Parts: sequence; C-alpha cells; structure tokens
Amino acid sequence: EVELDELRRRALELVRSEFEDRTWRMFWETVVGERAAADVGAELGVSAAAVRMARSRVLRRLKEAFSDLIS
Repeated sequence: EVELDELRRRALELVRSEFEDRTWRMFWETVVGERAAADVGAELGVSAAAVRMARSRVLRRLKEAFSDLIS
C-alpha cells in the first residue's frame, strides 16, 4: 500500500505542471475535496460543465501517467 501511495504521488507530480492552476484546482476540488462541480464552478466563475471537462482532462492524463509508472 505504501508503494501504491508513492506511485499516486509521483503521478500527481508528473502531470501537475501540464495544467493551468485553475484547471488543476477544478480537478483537485472535485476529486480530492469531493465538492460538487457546480459549487466549484460558481467559485471560479465557470460553468459546472467546464469543471467536469477540466476534471476529465486531468483524470485522463493521470491514468496515462499512472499506467506508465506501473508497467
């Protein structure tokens, strides 16, 4: 489990720099913070759909990076 946590941390570090701060925040608040897309969007001045799209882009990239780390 410790190794898995380390892989997750590395995957996050690898892709963090690929996204704008606001995009990363939309992902982080909805996934890690478990906040609703509508709430995050209202806070950042974007639609809930924009938050969901940003979250999806980051998650897709994390999956790519994560699969590379464990193969």
